[in-house]
Amino acid sequence: MRIDQLLPTPTAAEPLEIPAELLNSVNRHQAHLAALIASLQAAGLQEDMIDASVRTLVDSYADELTTAIRTVLKDQHHG
Repeated sequence: MRIDQLLPTPTAAEPLEIPAELLNSVNRHQAHLAALIASLQAAGLQEDMIDASVRTLVDSYADELTTAIRTVLKDQHHG
């Protein structure tokens, strides 16, 4: 899977191969984001509130993803 194959597609995605070791994490968080957005829209929240909620979830994911990427790169470097 490449980053530009995610749904919804990121607006400025460059073709980037997502390592197999990260696919489960990427797919899980993508599903969480989609569910969060759908729930907030169904609840009638304003777009700015939805944006803030999505930002909170993305920020919480950043540490996990950064750690996973560093691990993959370290493993590839030490191959």
